[in-house]
Amino acid sequence: MKQRIAFVFAVSIIIGLAGAAVSAVLPNQYTAEGLLVVTRKADEPSKEFFTYEGNYAEQNAAAYTTTFLSILQSPGNIKSMDAKSDIKKLSQLVKAKKEGSQTISLSVKGNSPEQAWYFWNKVSDSAIQTHSQLKENADPLISVTKTPNSPVILKTYPEWQKIFGAGFLFSAVILSSLIVVKQYLREERDH
Repeated sequence: MKQRIAFVFAVSIIIGLAGAAVSAVLPNQYTAEGLLVVTRKADEPSKEFFTYEGNYAEQNAAAYTTTFLSILQSPGNIKSMDAKSDIKKLSQLVKAKKEGSQTISLSVKGNSPEQAWYFWNKVSDSAIQTHSQLKENADPLISVTKTPNSPVILKTYPEWQKIFGAGFLFSAVILSSLIVVKQYLREERDH
């Protein structure tokens, strides 16, 4: 292994640089990120008996958050971004997850800041519209709103340093392993 360290190092640098060059050619992507909040208006207090309506409203909103997350990630909702595109490609651009008991983080990728912003709003508005149509049959006091200043646009481009490092380490490990295995098999054969 000591005799071939220069070879391993040189090949690993070449592979790392090739990966970094490819990442520099790839187009930049932009991600629109924002929060959606599920709330429930508390019922008016009853004069006949005491109820802790605030806790009940909060529990209902927290339980509905998972349902709204399903609406947000549904194929029909994602298709609202672009009816002409393939649903599998579109679903790779959208990520939604429950951040807290009543909040959902939504991030949508696009090729430009405008496209990312547009896609984020299309997905969130479509899900909120679906919720509005269904809430009369469920709980009309539940509402879903976008947080102020949502979405925020982030430039998410391939980081050439990480790609170079990953290519370098991967090739160094593979080459080193191959050299060791080849030497081991040669010594086994000689004995």
